[in-house]
Amino acid sequence: MARQREFDEEKVLDALRDVFWENGYEGTSYSDIMTATGLQKGSLYAAFGNKRALYQKALSRYDDIEVSDAVHMLHNDNLTPAMRIEIMMTGPVDAAQTKQGRWGCLLCNAAVDQAPIDEETENSVKASMDRLKAALIYTVKDETKADHILAAYFGARVMVKAGFGKERMKNIRAQILTMT
Repeated sequence: MARQREFDEEKVLDALRDVFWENGYEGTSYSDIMTATGLQKGSLYAAFGNKRALYQKALSRYDDIEVSDAVHMLHNDNLTPAMRIEIMMTGPVDAAQTKQGRWGCLLCNAAVDQAPIDEETENSVKASMDRLKAALIYTVKDETKADHILAAYFGARVMVKAGFGKERMKNIRAQILTMT
């Protein structure tokens, strides 16, 4: 009979997401993972697999929470399209003021860090970005505008990671809002 897990899987998945989000795949050691999750290597392997599998779980958790929240908000017909885009573009403005904001966007990080060398990561990143694009198309009713907004959003997230501040992000948000 299989032994019952003695940990909260959602908390562990959140910890995995955060440690990879902050440090990237290459910058995260098993020691970092064990510290973040409170689990030993054997428990991690038994529950989730190797480091690559743990990273995929982190990306999936990011999609389940961050991307799903954005998609849901972009489908909120109680808000005007301009309001939805403003909410989306306020993310980088707010992120510019926090330590976690300097982690960037896990999708952006994965796209640059691992997608070029790992097909599963590439597919995960593309699937999440495609979900966001579909929600943007729903919102603005124009695929070209959706592409521009998506590119500006991810570009702004990268700029925040690079240290650009709140005022610069506000200016980018204002420019994007002229498109809606």
